[in-house]
Amino acid sequence: MTIYKKILTTTFLFLLFNIYFPSFASQAGSNDCVYKTLNYASLNSKSIRQEAQKDFYLYFKTSDPIQKEKHINSAMNKYYILTQINSGDIDAFIKLGKIYDEKNISDLAKSCFYRALNMNKQTAMANFYFGDYYYKRNDYKKALYYYKIAYNNGVAKTYDFNLKLAIIYEKLADLSNAKKFYEISYNMKADNKIGEKIQSLNELNYDKSDYYHNIRE
Repeated sequence: MTIYKKILTTTFLFLLFNIYFPSFASQAGSNDCVYKTLNYASLNSKSIRQEAQKDFYLYFKTSDPIQKEKHINSAMNKYYILTQINSGDIDAFIKLGKIYDEKNISDLAKSCFYRALNMNKQTAMANFYFGDYYYKRNDYKKALYYYKIAYNNGVAKTYDFNLKLAIIYEKLADLSNAKKFYEISYNMKADNKIGEKIQSLNELNYDKSDYYHNIRE
């Protein structure tokens, strides 16, 4: 078994140990971590990153659950190794945060996103993925906070992203901005449902509507 395979195996077992036995792991302390004895400096970070990026991409592309699990675990291991090679590897922490979010490991996801944002608070993808994290958990105020930073810092203004912003603004009762982003989405893709939504917002007598009173309660 090569040193690279040994490190991948050890990394995966260590992550599982910390996830399922956190109290024992915390008692052991970071100084006892097996990684302390590994020589990460000898690894080729460029090739590991290329493999990690490939697995990360394939996880989102494939629909087969077995393959998805294979790719996400492989990407997780490799991005973790990259953080050990370089503790300032912002991209690795961002991708790890997204992976932990996909695996619904909330504490680790948030920890990685905060680590990345502590390096650069304006990093577009860290804010975008952190926005996704809160959007999936229906915390729309926090999702909007991070999405706006991502939106203003270079994240591609896609149909899906504009639609998410429209939905968030509507849920937060900011119908002016909701209409704005529904219209942007509609101009990108003339979806009939979005067209109907825009029409309903145009016709809505907001301060006298049930919608308004439901939001107020």
